[in-house]
Amino acid sequence: MLGSVTTSLIGLIASATTPPAVPVPAAPSSPPAISKPVAPAEPAAKLPAPSKEAVAAQTLIDTALHKINKDIKRDGNVWSFDLAKRQVIVITDPIAERMRILVPVIEADKLDSIMLKRLMQANFDSALDARYAVAQDLLWGVFIHPLTSLNEKEFISGLSQALKVVENFGGSYSSGAIIFGGGDSSGIQAEQLLEELQRQSETDKKNSI
Repeated sequence: MLGSVTTSLIGLIASATTPPAVPVPAAPSSPPAISKPVAPAEPAAKLPAPSKEAVAAQTLIDTALHKINKDIKRDGNVWSFDLAKRQVIVITDPIAERMRILVPVIEADKLDSIMLKRLMQANFDSALDARYAVAQDLLWGVFIHPLTSLNEKEFISGLSQALKVVENFGGSYSSGAIIFGGGDSSGIQAEQLLEELQRQSETDKKNSI
């Protein structure tokens, strides 16, 4: 399923870039009586044009991504490419002036209650600017940022952090950056490190016999 996530992203992309449809009332079974002329319908409101800053930010993203990978595919406000053996999707909404980076992790139905709790703990402290999130029956590594205030350094950092939380899923659940104090991840990671050292010590003893 994770080999290609383009199909599962259709709903996400549509909701990020398309205004909600206006419901059309059903036609009455018989025409109503008209006592006075009916004013012509107002023309549909046009979507506002994106700001110059939003367009400039999209150019920044496109330039930054092509520095990383020359084979990046762009379809309007969406970029898709492979990086670190993962499929990466970048979605921008120049009208709402938002940007998000999405990297799939695993199918959501593989998450148990313990893992879900660990994800929430990581979102508090060790995922930092990235996040774990569930949508379209998948777990994602996600980085979200306002579009117009984005600079290249922040974008590259966000891309790196989104990839890192995917890579570290099941382990440190870390974005590779610092850990925010006051959460649970530091203690959990210390316990994991101790257990790993203990296992390594037992393995060394067995190998020496």
